[in-house]
Parts: sequence; C-alpha cells; structure tokens
Amino acid sequence: MNNALVSALSGLRVNQQYLDVIGNNIANANTNGFKGSRLSFVEMFGQSLRPASGPTGLSGGRNPSDIGSGAGIGSIDRRMAQGSLLNTGRSLDLGLQGEGFFVVNDGNQNYYTRVGAFGVDASDNFVDLRTGFHVKNVNGESIKIELNTVIPAQASSEVTMQGNLPAVVSGPLSELLTSDQPFKDFQPARINGNAGPYNLNGGETLMIQVNFGATQTITLPAPAVPGAMTAAEITTAINAQATGFTAVNNAGTVEIRTNGTGSTQNIFIDPLSTGAASVFAPASVGIAAVGSESIANATTLLSDLSANTVNYVAGDQIRITGSRPDGTPVTGIFVFGTGPGQDGTTLGSIVTKMNSMFNAPTGGATATLNADGTLSLLADATGEASLTVTIQDLPAATGRSNWSSHFFRTVTQGANPDTETVTSTVYDSAGQAHAVTLAYARRDDGTWDVTASVDPLEGTVLTPTISGLGFDQNGTLNMVPPNLLQIQWNTIPGTQNLNLNFGTAGQTEGLTQFGLPGSVFGTADGYTAGSLSSVAVRADGVIEGFYTNGRILELDRLGVALFENNAGLESVGDSLWQRTGNSGDPFITSAQTASAGSIVAGTLEGSNVDIAEEFVRLIEAQRGFQANARIISTTDEVLQELVNLV
Repeated sequence: MNNALVSALSGLRVNQQYLDVIGNNIANANTNGFKGSRLSFVEMFGQSLRPASGPTGLSGGRNPSDIGSGAGIGSIDRRMAQGSLLNTGRSLDLGLQGEGFFVVNDGNQNYYTRVGAFGVDASDNFVDLRTGFHVKNVNGESIKIELNTVIPAQASSEVTMQGNLPAVVSGPLSELLTSDQPFKDFQPARINGNAGPYNLNGGETLMIQVNFGATQTITLPAPAVPGAMTAAEITTAINAQATGFTAVNNAGTVEIRTNGTGSTQNIFIDPLSTGAASVFAPASVGIAAVGSESIANATTLLSDLSANTVNYVAGDQIRITGSRPDGTPVTGIFVFGTGPGQDGTTLGSIVTKMNSMFNAPTGGATATLNADGTLSLLADATGEASLTVTIQDLPAATGRSNWSSHFFRTVTQGANPDTETVTSTVYDSAGQAHAVTLAYARRDDGTWDVTASVDPLEGTVLTPTISGLGFDQNGTLNMVPPNLLQIQWNTIPGTQNLNLNFGTAGQTEGLTQFGLPGSVFGTADGYTAGSLSSVAVRADGVIEGFYTNGRILELDRLGVALFENNAGLESVGDSLWQRTGNSGDPFITSAQTASAGSIVAGTLEGSNVDIAEEFVRLIEAQRGFQANARIISTTDEVLQELVNLV
C-alpha cells in the first residue's frame, strides 16, 4: 500500500512540473524569440517480485514480475523551430529567417539571441535595446554607427557611356533629285532596201501597210534613165504619197521607217508589190518590222526619247531652270544642234549642260544619267538644301517633248548630321556639380564626332572635338578614339581630367549602333560632400549608410552565430542564451553564408508556442494530476478499513 502512495505522489509531482512547463509556454506565447519547452516523463524503477527465467526441457520460460515506483522527469527540452516574423515597420528591428543567432556582449561575455531589437545609443554604439548589450559584427567586434559622419567630396574622373546611337541614317545626307520616270530610247520600225540603181522603168507599185492600217499603194514614176531608177527618185515618190511613214535615201539604198517610235510601231511590205523585189531584200518583203524601245543612255538622241513627240531641229531651244542647294536661282538655255553655239543633240549633252549650270565652288550639285535611265541631280554637300530643277521646251522650238512626264522629285531630303546629346553631372574637387554636355554627330563616313561643352560661366572645355568613334556592321563598337576630356573650371585651379568610357571594342556594355532609336546616357563617378541620413540592413547582414549626396556605403556587417546543437544552449532570460558544453562552440559568420539564414529588416521573430497545442497538454496534465490524487484518496480509504479491523 505504501508503494501506491509513493507512486501517486511522484505522479502529482511530475504533473505539477508539467503544468509549470505548460504555464511558462503559454505565458510567453507573445514573447519575441521565445522557444517553447517540451517535458518528457520516465518510469521510476521500484521492486522486482520475480526475476525472468528461461525455458527448460520440462517447462517454459517466465517473464519478470516487477512493480514500478512512479514517474519521474526524463528531460525538459527546448523546441528551436522557427517562429513567425512579425512586421514592426522599424528598420533596425531585425529578424532571422533560418539558422543562427545574433551575438551581443555585456562587456564580459557573449550572449546569443534571436531577437534583433537593435538601435544606436548616445555613444554611437549599435546595441540591443532590451539589455543595452553591444551587438557584435562578423569579426566579433562591437559595431559603431557614427550618425554625424560626413564624407568629403570626390571629383569625377570618369563618365561611363551607355545606350544606342541610331544605325538608320537620317543625316548627314545630300539632297537628291531624280526624274520620276526613266528616259527611254524609242526607235521606229525600219525596213532597209537593196543598193540601187534599180531595174525599174516607172509604173511599178509598192504596197505598204503601217500599224495594221489600210494598205497604201505607192506608184513609182518613170526614171530619168530607163531601167536605172535611183534611190533618190524612189524616196521622193514614196514621201509624196505616203502617210504615217517616211522613206530615206541612205547612200544609194532606200530605207522606210514609221513616223512613230516604240514597240507599238510596225511596217509591212506586201509581196504583191511589183517593185518590191528590186527595191527591197527578199527577206524583208512579207515580214512586218517592229519598232523598239530600250533604256536611254548618253548617246540617245533627244528626238528618239520616249517623251519626244516632234523631232528637234537645229537651233531649237530647251530651258533648264532651278536652284542650287543654297537656294541660288539657276537658269540656262540648251540649244539643239552640233554647230557653233549649239550644245548637242543627245541626252548626254543635256547632262553636260546641267552640270555646267549647277556646278559651283561651294553649294553646287552634280547631274548624272543613271543605268536605269533616270536622270539625277545630287547636292555636292550634305545638309538641308533647296535643290530644284525643271526642263521645258521654249514655245518657238519646232521639236516637242513631254518633259513633264519626267519631272524631278526629291528622293532624299538633305539633312544635317545625325546628333544625339547627353548631359551628365560631374563634380569638381570641391564637390560642386557641373553639367557637361556631350554632342554626338555622325560624319559622312559613318563615324561619330563627340563635342563636349559646359556653361561658359562655369568653365571651359580644353579638349577639341573627339573624332573616330565607329561601329562595325553588327552595331558593335570597333573604333574607340582617344577619350581624355580636359576641363578648366573658373573657380577651381588646375585642370580636371575626365575619361570618357565609350565601352570596350567588340562588346555591347557601352555604346552600340543598332537599328533602334537613339538613346544615350552617361553616368559620372564622383560626388559632393554628404552626411549620413539613414541606416538600413541588407539580407546578408551588411549595414548600409545612406548619405545626403546619394552615396551608399557599407558601414559594417552583423555577425551570426551557428551551433552544432542549438537545443544545448542555456537560457539566461531576456530571450538570451549562452553556450554550454553540449551546444558546442559558436561559429561566427555572416548571414546567407554557410547554413546561416537571411536577415529580414523591419521584423522581429515571434514565439514558436502553439496555444492550441498547449491547451491540449494542459488538459493532459490536469487529468494526470487528478488521477494521481484519486489513487492517494483510494489508498487512504483502504488503510482506514484496515485500521477499523483492529
């Protein structure tokens, strides 16, 4: 009976301690960084009534018989699982997502915590606000954040260029005028005759059809010498009677040709003509000859042009007017013919006349007859231009051409050089900011000039225009010119040297020349003086200082301690832990290194206690305590009965 009382008493004790553990967990359910505890029970060995015996040949084996002496506490373990990170909105509240502990020191020894409620004290020490302990960096040293620090100005030494210079050329361009239609050489349909004189006596006929029209019958007259009619006599007779075609005496032979030109013209000699066999070759009789048309060249006669409607005669005048690229008016008269004071009879002579008119030492233009039959007028220089040209027959001229069908239109508008401009802020040695403008201008050969400028009230650029910035066919930088820019500031003695970093040849990290719109920007190093305005902590534990001049500097790096056995740490209150022989020695590293977790600024780690789970355990402890109390009361009643027997 006594054993029952002892066992029940131990049960009361362990369940009371179970309640103590649960109560502590629930009490710290809202404590930042708290790690809940777990209690483990063990059985207390008491009395052996009969030892175990093995089987024999005559009997079987028996198990031992023993009675325990109650329950005891095996261990109280910490659950080191991650707690939730709770947003605080304060930049120096730091939570750890993953393994590790922040390291703080009271001046004598290090302690370890998951609660990063940190701040800066009056002596610029980075401290744990709950205890005032110094926070340690990755080297085990106390961290100081000097809030009143000022960093001095640093003069700019380099401007790094990035972006795209356009590959599509919109300038510099020379203005180009081209005839709207090509000039063509139209020839009539022709039939050449035999060499004369001809064995004809007059009265013979030539039956000729032009352009599928009615057959015309030409009656030959009696010749001056019977049986010996000449080519001159035949051509005279034909031209007196013909309509739509003409006969020509070519050194004693007769040629007939259509008055019209081009591929639509044809002429046919009927085999029934009685004089055809003598005048024309047998191969041309009964076969229709067709006119031709081809691209005109410099030797094409003006009267053979497709635009010609009436053949020109010597002395006909053609007016050429227009203006040079600079707007200077030009007027000239082309005189048809090959005699004195006349300019020629071919299309090439028109080109020669235009060149004599539009040529000028500066601001002129050049006329060219192109392989496709078009006539062009190209300004000699690039840039915006007022180039025009018009060709027309004077009213008194016999010949006529439809020059308006070949009016000149602007194919390429003259344009000044392509430019891209970028302005960068650079700093002198005193930290004064200056605007430096770099103007990129495309040259005629496709390379770029770079011209720097500053406000004249602030300084002077000593370096002339930088030339020779070039790109290959793929748009990659392949020509990097000397890039040292020297500037003399009015308020600073000496010269400031700036390196213009256009990029690396063959690479695309700097300037490129792709088929994209132009967009270039330059970033200069250097800065003005600045004071510390705010502090932030990165995920890797680096403490960054943000200065009023835009600089961001690394001030220090938080240390994170790792242990072989986190559960072996000993709690010393205030959410602090200290090492023990079973935790192992700390390994100090930085966040996101080895197995250390990440630091999340603006958060604190919450307790990892699960209230629902603790309430269930509370019920377990309560029922366990009640059951053991019942054993004691029952044992007491049994003992009372024994006393009553006496």
